[in-house]
Amino acid sequence: MDDWVALDIEVKEGASSGTKTPSIDGLRADAATLQAHFDTHVDHLEEVRQRHTEVLITAGMLPETGLAEHHPERALAWVVEGINGRLNPDGLSIPLLGTDEKAVQLHVKQTQDATLVKLDVEDPEGPNLVRELPLPNDASASLTATFTEGHLVLRW
Repeated sequence: MDDWVALDIEVKEGASSGTKTPSIDGLRADAATLQAHFDTHVDHLEEVRQRHTEVLITAGMLPETGLAEHHPERALAWVVEGINGRLNPDGLSIPLLGTDEKAVQLHVKQTQDATLVKLDVEDPEGPNLVRELPLPNDASASLTATFTEGHLVLRW
């Protein structure tokens, strides 16, 4: 049975109801309808945006830097969430469980718009974890850092 044999396809004419509703199932859907359905159901894009943000944070970059310039508190939230930390009204905490306090270094830099804290965690098995935390401008006046039970706590 090596030869292909044509199979006849029977076509049946159905009773049409006058108005057709767009179908998004099967091969009968047109491209415009499928695209509209795709655009209105953006659940698939949310996961892509989230993963893109995670990659940028992992690479040490801030997503949407234009937005971060106008809303620096969002930039801080992105960085802190990227390393599983928590923001508090008067500071933040970052879990560094398994890290010795000697492996953690903090550097502070004052700019016109913000107080930048550079977190540098030494990793003997790979590259260091380096993140810049853009704190509010007035944070430099009362900024304190403590390392307690594997948690780095910054208060201002």
